[in-house]
Amino acid sequence: MTHPVLERVRRQVTRRPMPSGPVPRWPLDAPRGSAAALERLQAAWTAVGVAFVHCPTEAAAFREIVARLQERKVRHVLMDARTHRAYPGLREALEDAGLTVMSGGLPREEGPRYLGLGRWATAEAGITEVVAAFADTGTLWVAGGAGRMRCASLLPPLHIALVRRAQVFPCLAAWLAEARASGALMEWVEESSALIAITGPSRTSDIEKTLTLGVHGPREVIAFLIEEAV
Repeated sequence: MTHPVLERVRRQVTRRPMPSGPVPRWPLDAPRGSAAALERLQAAWTAVGVAFVHCPTEAAAFREIVARLQERKVRHVLMDARTHRAYPGLREALEDAGLTVMSGGLPREEGPRYLGLGRWATAEAGITEVVAAFADTGTLWVAGGAGRMRCASLLPPLHIALVRRAQVFPCLAAWLAEARASGALMEWVEESSALIAITGPSRTSDIEKTLTLGVHGPREVIAFLIEEAV
């Protein structure tokens, strides 16, 4: 007499393996920043729930950012020094609109550190630059390290990502290949304390498969795709 549980296990491990499905075709042949890469990226963003705004210039992007923050009654924004340097004029545009921009680092001492985190937690939005955006999955690649504020993309309920057209790669492999060839890969590894892959808003599901947005991160992500720096 065979044990029914062991018999089910035996049938499971001895059955023929299921054939592999077709290998998906990624847009590996789409050049960086090409129209094909942008089209695929926007389709991926739509699929993963990232809202996006296509802007011809940085100035246009700044105006659109201010407008969307005002629509959402945002008063406090997290933005690190690296984003400020990469997009000069953005902080001024935010402050001219009456928004409070919080930046800087946190002290090492436990008490002051918690006070600083509590202040950051009042921000309704965080704005970051990106290292790259990957067209195949819609993933935003955000770095941590000196002058960067990881909390800006993780803590507030709204994350605004600034993406230049030249930062749009067909996939992670394409970015790695180019960064390795140019010597920039080791520079990123040495300078970055973390690399954060963001593919849409934060999603959490319980045992009943009830999906909830924004539990472990932003519930809304808006990407501003900028054609040129003017």
